[in-house]
Amino acid sequence: MKTAKKVCRTFDGVIKRILLHLLLWSAYIAVEFVANLPHYRDQGELLRQTIFFLPVIALPFYLVAYFLVPRLLWRGKKVLFWLSCVIVFLVVMILRLQWENLYWSLHEGEKFRIPLSKISKNLFRDYAVIALGVCLKIIRDWDRKDRLTTQLAEEKRDAELQFLRAQIHPHFLFNTLNNLYGLALKKSPHTPDSILKLSGLLDFILYECNTEKIPLRKEIELIRHYIELERLRFGERLALTFEPKISPDDIRVAPLLLLPFVENAFKHGAANTASDTVFVKIDLRLEGKTLFFQVENSKSSRPAKGPENGHKGIGLLNVEKRLALLYAGRYELEKVEGEEVFLIALKLRLA
Repeated sequence: MKTAKKVCRTFDGVIKRILLHLLLWSAYIAVEFVANLPHYRDQGELLRQTIFFLPVIALPFYLVAYFLVPRLLWRGKKVLFWLSCVIVFLVVMILRLQWENLYWSLHEGEKFRIPLSKISKNLFRDYAVIALGVCLKIIRDWDRKDRLTTQLAEEKRDAELQFLRAQIHPHFLFNTLNNLYGLALKKSPHTPDSILKLSGLLDFILYECNTEKIPLRKEIELIRHYIELERLRFGERLALTFEPKISPDDIRVAPLLLLPFVENAFKHGAANTASDTVFVKIDLRLEGKTLFFQVENSKSSRPAKGPENGHKGIGLLNVEKRLALLYAGRYELEKVEGEEVFLIALKLRLA
């Protein structure tokens, strides 16, 4: 059934293309007829000549446009393509002269009734028409290739984004479950509250973050929920400030774009600090259409052991790739790492 539908669509496409070409050649005949009308008394004679000499233009056009262009030009054989075009034009010249002989032999029984200069003028006009048609075909093919390339690039980008977004969820869940595991080992009374808050976070991520962009206020709300979850784990040890300065409600960003920076501050910074107090400072402000986001956190002067040493975890790598795909040329990301402090700052132009 699908094969039959595909054949029908292909057949319809061929019919439409044939009709389009017939329409274009009819338009050429009409223009040629009107342009030469002042020079002929016999309109019937003019129409016969115009139609009779049409193959001299049509056949070379189809040869160059539908054979030489795809077989040579688009395959990078440019020298061979231009040599072939020269040969075709020489053949057109010979064909034009022989066509003149044939026409007048059929109608008058003699050769070359018109001057050679007029034949030369007609010959160059034929070249111009053929060249114009070939150029239009090349432009059409190039436009089609360009649109196909753009479509493939967009599909590739969408696939990469889907992969990166799918990577965020298990990564976030794994880190949060580790936090809950730590609370459970300590038999913390905050464990039930942590599970409840995690449930709310997962509900938000699964059902609110499936669109291309979400309101910035929702991303801020998600960060607040995550901070509350971390407060339960760190308790009085945590000194945290988060005062977003935004006003417009219509500002939208890619979902889960800012949360990984905050998560990174806790996982690779505060969690590895053995001191009695740890700090995380989050600044978020909006100036016009430019978003400024900065996260600063305390860290241990001794690097943690293992594959996730430092601040290059999956979360940050993921968000950096997403920034490059979604906001190419519109963002600046700066990281400053000291012995006891790590700072990451994002400047993002939203429009």
